[in-house]
Amino acid sequence: MKLPAALALTLLIAAAQTVQAQSAPENPYDIFGRTLAPFVNLFAKNATSPNRAMSADLRLAEAGGKAAKLPPGAAGQTLRLSVQSPDKLRLRAPFSGEEITLVRNGQEVWAVPGSKIEAIINHAEAAGELPKPPKKYKLKPFELPIPEQQLVFLPILFQVKDAGEELVNGQMCRVLDVKLMPELARAMKDEIQEWSARLWVQQPGYKLAKIDLREPRWRVVVAVDRLSFSPSLPAETWKPAPEQTDVLRELGCDMMQGHLLAHPMAPPQMRAWLGQQH
Repeated sequence: MKLPAALALTLLIAAAQTVQAQSAPENPYDIFGRTLAPFVNLFAKNATSPNRAMSADLRLAEAGGKAAKLPPGAAGQTLRLSVQSPDKLRLRAPFSGEEITLVRNGQEVWAVPGSKIEAIINHAEAAGELPKPPKKYKLKPFELPIPEQQLVFLPILFQVKDAGEELVNGQMCRVLDVKLMPELARAMKDEIQEWSARLWVQQPGYKLAKIDLREPRWRVVVAVDRLSFSPSLPAETWKPAPEQTDVLRELGCDMMQGHLLAHPMAPPQMRAWLGQQH
């Protein structure tokens, strides 16, 4: 065979392999790992990205099962979540006809509307559903559930199967079925052994678009309507707005003070004072 013909054949084979590689679907384990990466990076001590904060709108699309205890009208409602490493968290969600906001800002925890949150806490404590915390304790920073040196092995702790492609809100997504490796599941509690999830991951971008969590007693489907990562979130994210006067502050704060509200007072007096206002 002459050199030009051999060269042409070599180029043809290389081109065919390139086309095949480009058209082949991406490995589901790679997709799973890339999807998890920004979430892991939030709280990793040795972060690989400057993005240490996340905000998301999570909509409860579906829920069922004997153990899925949800308030009436919860389906279709949106929970707004903000997180920032190492110790900031904000949740805002509808509850019993109004919006409630729960915030952790370092060692401080506050909530609005305070009178309603306090009533819920008191009811849960009286019913034994919520243990009373000790008078003095320190909140720990958020941490990853496994040592950081083992993070590289995180995807292989799961069975990840390709379930094809599907449109979610007009965006093509790869669908992944995920569950714990059998050897690992057998070492877990019974309710965790049967855990599984289906993930819809946008491509390109590796953004989670929807998740279906299941175990024998319940099933919850959550649509991720908005998801963004950034180095930090505005400082006002973690503080009550000026117009929010019905604020319950319980943790990391020995007294409440405000010239427009009341004189400084200890938590027991604050509870009594709040009860008198509503």
